[in-house]
Amino acid sequence: MVVKAHILRDVRLEGWREKIVGRWSYRELAADPKWFHGWISFDAVTFHASDRQIYCGLNSLDGDLLYRFDPATERFECLETQQWADAYDVKIHRTILSNPADGCLYFGTSLLHDMDCQQQARGGKLARFDPARRRYDILGVPAPRLYLQSIAADWQRHLIYSFTYPAEAVYKTDLQTQKSELVAYIGNAILFAQPHNAVVDRHGWLWGTWAETRAWDECPGPRPIRLFKYHPDRAELTGFDHGLPRWEDKQQLLTDPAPTGAVTQALGETRHRQDLGFCDSMAYDGGRYLYAGTVAGVLCRIDTDTGKVEKVANVITTGRFPAMAIRDGVLYGAGGMHGRTQLIRWDTRSDKIELFSDLEDRSIGQRPARIHELAVDDQGRIYLGENDNHERSSYLWSVALD
Repeated sequence: MVVKAHILRDVRLEGWREKIVGRWSYRELAADPKWFHGWISFDAVTFHASDRQIYCGLNSLDGDLLYRFDPATERFECLETQQWADAYDVKIHRTILSNPADGCLYFGTSLLHDMDCQQQARGGKLARFDPARRRYDILGVPAPRLYLQSIAADWQRHLIYSFTYPAEAVYKTDLQTQKSELVAYIGNAILFAQPHNAVVDRHGWLWGTWAETRAWDECPGPRPIRLFKYHPDRAELTGFDHGLPRWEDKQQLLTDPAPTGAVTQALGETRHRQDLGFCDSMAYDGGRYLYAGTVAGVLCRIDTDTGKVEKVANVITTGRFPAMAIRDGVLYGAGGMHGRTQLIRWDTRSDKIELFSDLEDRSIGQRPARIHELAVDDQGRIYLGENDNHERSSYLWSVALD
């Protein structure tokens, strides 16, 4: 395994534990020049087959949100989002999607500000970028004052689904009319419910997760986070009574890739202190199954014909499992926290999952603090987006396994 860091910015950051975490407001963070310009995360990464480039969506308080990375030259190119981003468009949080019909990339913008800014903050923008012409089109703001955590696409029906934050809902935008409408509310006042990313299957069903309302009780039920699917042709929303499996669930399809013991205590520092089966990642094989990873590091699969969920194995042992992709029948996944990141590879036609731990570029002695998303190019090289490093700017990473 060869791991390499690709550095866009390299600002050393100070004071996170001493004075910032749990103390500063967002306004204080944005007022600090080093954090404003230097604290970046590679939140979204995608391989664009037509030009064989890696497109990187950033968390960057200064609105500099999209870059193109050339694997041949190992150089970054700024794609100038600051020409249209406003002060509240500070990240492309998840999913840059390539439309095979027009060759363009689609994404949404998300936020870090608090609710007291909402009268000035118009809402997350749904954007289209043409790589060949270096041209942006802003398709609209699907949900005024709300921002877009992730999107999913139904290219056949010319639809983009947007998952909103901080109030959790799903909107759909017709790309031909550029009109948006509410599909469903999916959250409640207690639990963060939406999947880190959602998928659309071959029959046009959008798959995601929702939270029980529980308005009549003070305690969550045994399965507070559950699956849903939605079909636009009939405006049909199906809410399942089950969600994703837990770490402690014994029944699974495969053996864990390594002796793991209990799930890492690092999750205790996040909003996911309990393993409730929160969906951290989804990937679709194009056929019968979609695969999901949970914040506790569980890999599972969902039968799109029946909605049945099967636990595959416990795979990420160091906290979070937000990155997943499938290419040529091989599933890749990554996660981890505190510099203890992990990568898995599984040929879904086999019964063996490979685990690669402690990713590090030994030439510079650096490790990714966390992994947020991954992409796999046509040569099998893996690109990892690092996020939430509180000591330096995050990097883009590449991994060659063979």
